[in-house]
Amino acid sequence: MSGTVAVELSSNSLHTRQLRTTGNGLETSYALSMKMLCTNKQHLQKTVTRLEKMHSPMKKQRDDLLFLVSTMEEWIKILHDSERGHSGVPVLRSVKEGCADITPSLNSNNSDLNQTVQRLSKASVPRIAHVQKCLKDLKKEIRDVFDNENTYNGKFVEDMREKMGNIIGIANALLALYYS
Repeated sequence: MSGTVAVELSSNSLHTRQLRTTGNGLETSYALSMKMLCTNKQHLQKTVTRLEKMHSPMKKQRDDLLFLVSTMEEWIKILHDSERGHSGVPVLRSVKEGCADITPSLNSNNSDLNQTVQRLSKASVPRIAHVQKCLKDLKKEIRDVFDNENTYNGKFVEDMREKMGNIIGIANALLALYYS
């Protein structure tokens, strides 16, 4: 039996159904008019456009977080590769040489690392303030050791690696939650 076809809206999904003629006219419960279809289509198109506009900045944020992770991993490797004395404690001279590769990125506001963190901060990425605090602490600890060699102890390298690990953990968590 052929009849009028209508579109039914239920649970935010559209389903076609057959309308039957009844004694008083067409059964119209849950049926959408052409005007409603056009309105819903326009609403969906606006939503898609808005989501597409969000995609590009989020892709850049993901790339920035990946850059942050790779930078921290490189720095951890630099500290891990430091020459160690007979007791396994990193030698100050070797650590200073390794930190000489790290400090330009921490100290310069125009470095790729600082520009990346500033972009993430402006985008209001969650927990980025904690990353900024960890970077500030890294900078302070390195400066303290360079200014006064007596403050250096064997725990320094492990403390630095821990802070870098915290940054990696935060960035990886953000990548998994928001950018995968």
